[in-house]
Amino acid sequence: MNLKTKLYIAAAAVFAVVLIGGAAWSHREVGKLEIKVARAKTDAERQALDARAREIEAASYREKIAYLEAKLTDIQQLARKQDEELEKLNSNTHRARGDVNRARRTRSVAVTANELCQKLAELGHGCE
Repeated sequence: MNLKTKLYIAAAAVFAVVLIGGAAWSHREVGKLEIKVARAKTDAERQALDARAREIEAASYREKIAYLEAKLTDIQQLARKQDEELEKLNSNTHRARGDVNRARRTRSVAVTANELCQKLAELGHGCE
């Protein structure tokens, strides 16, 4: 064998080693990427399940919010009605106080029981 043949064999051996090494490295990298893909798919499925659960939870909160807003509207209407009633009662109270004050200012006259019965009889309420 001459030198040229030996160089060709050596070059072929180096090429084979590089080719096998490159294939092994490529296979290793592809394996790593496949593991990452599998993990990403698992994470995506878990996150999708979490998202569905949170959407269901959000829907229940939306229903609760709608219910509570309706209740709040009812309570506000009731509060307005009660405010109106309080204003009426306040007005009646002021009027009654005024009547009491006027009654206190009037001069009382001594009246006997017979005179009182006679006045009541005139009004249609007799004494018994």
